[in-house]
Parts: sequence; structure tokens; C-alpha cells
Amino acid sequence: MTNENTRKPGNSKYSQQDLRKADLKGQDFYMADLRMVNLSEANLSDANLSEADLREANLQNANLTGANLDGSFLRDANLRGADLSLATNISCVDIESAYIDKETKFPASIRIKWKSDRKYVCIEIHDRNKKGRRETGRRVKDKGRLFGNRRESCDRRDEIDRREIQAKKKKPQKGTNKSKT
Repeated sequence: MTNENTRKPGNSKYSQQDLRKADLKGQDFYMADLRMVNLSEANLSDANLSEADLREANLQNANLTGANLDGSFLRDANLRGADLSLATNISCVDIESAYIDKETKFPASIRIKWKSDRKYVCIEIHDRNKKGRRETGRRVKDKGRLFGNRRESCDRRDEIDRREIQAKKKKPQKGTNKSKT
């Protein structure tokens, strides 16, 4: 007897698991929680990773050919050496929030022009319009996001905790607006 809750999107929680070198070809990870998962050298070709939370996941040297990354959250994900050729629905905005290197392979719709070992320009290549002209690619400069010279993860968590506390303080509590009779 299967539990109906396991079929609902977002109930797949793999957070902080070690799935390195796993064969996950064609798997459906729609809205899955894959935060801080070790997927290094894993085969995720043709996998559905749409709206998956891949924050701080290790995808180093992973095979993501043909994977659907529509709405995936890739902040601080390690994509160094990953094969994203033929991956769909990935943009420069997604790439700028992750760690990449010169060995990372991208789909034909994305070009990376390296300025130095740490600086690059991401260009999205669009199809030609009816007049035969290409739409201009959006350029995203990402300075120093490659080698971990950002805040520590514990600092980010502290900031998130502060934001949650501030949000709770701003919410009116039930029963505090009682009128005197």
C-alpha cells in the first residue's frame, strides 16, 4: 500500500544525502529538496529537475545532458566540470548563482566568455527572429563567484534566521487586538 503523500510534488527529500556516482537517468525530481546533496559524477541525464531545490548541492562532473532545469534553484551549487550540454531551461541568471569552471559544458544557447580564471561573461544566444536578426544576448557579469570567496554558509544561515525572526515580529498575533467592553 503506497502513501498518497509520496506522490505529491515537493515531498521528495534527499537533503544532505550522498548520491555520488548514482545512476538517476530519467528520474523525476520535480520540486525535490536536494539541498547540499552530493551528486558528484552522478548520471542525471534526461532527469526532470524542474523547480528542484539544488542549493549548495555538489554536482561536480555530473552528467546533466538533456536534463530539464526549469525553475531549479542553483544558488551555490557546484557545477564545476558538469556536462549541461542539451540541458533545457537554464539561463545565465541560473549560472551566475552557481560555481562553474572552464571544464563545465553548457548548452548551445549559452556561451561563456572567460576574461580570467575567475571572471566571465555569460551570454544567452537566442534564435533568429523573422527578420533574420538575432536577439541581443543578455550579459551577466559574475565577479569572484567561482572559488568560494563569498560569505560562509553559516553566515548565510544566520542571515536567513534573522530575516525569519524579523518577519515573525512584523506579523500581528492573533488575539492582540481585543477591544475592551
